Amino acid sequence: MKNLILLVLLTLSVCASDVKWFDSYAKALKTAKNANKPMLLFMNKPGCGSCAYMKENVFTDAAVVEYLNSNYVAVSLDIHTNDAPEELQVNVTPVFHFLNSDGSKSIETLVGGKTAPFFLKLLKKASSSH
Repeated sequence: MKNLILLVLLTLSVCASDVKWFDSYAKALKTAKNANKPMLLFMNKPGCGSCAYMKENVFTDAAVVEYLNSNYVAVSLDIHTNDAPEELQVNVTPVFHFLNSDGSKSIETLVGGKTAPFFLKLLKKASSSH
């Protein structure tokens, strides 16, 4: 019985450590408007080393995950196949657009991979200007 409880707790902690990503800009925008939350738009592509770094090291950091899931609508889109507006399209990756709930930019776009503490500060800055 103890093993079963431990397994359930471990499973819950692993599931709780994931950013809840949308894979559609349109759906994320609708959710952001309804929840009056800012959006983080992560533009990435397969084979991008910095994108992989962000996914493996920053978007698994407990503080980043908790802050993103509580305060943002997060959307992750491949730069080659996505439904983002033309003004948010990019040719390099990773790119992070910090958007208000209406889709307008809240702070300047960020290009390139960053550390978890640096990224968390940006998330807090962008959400405070929402």
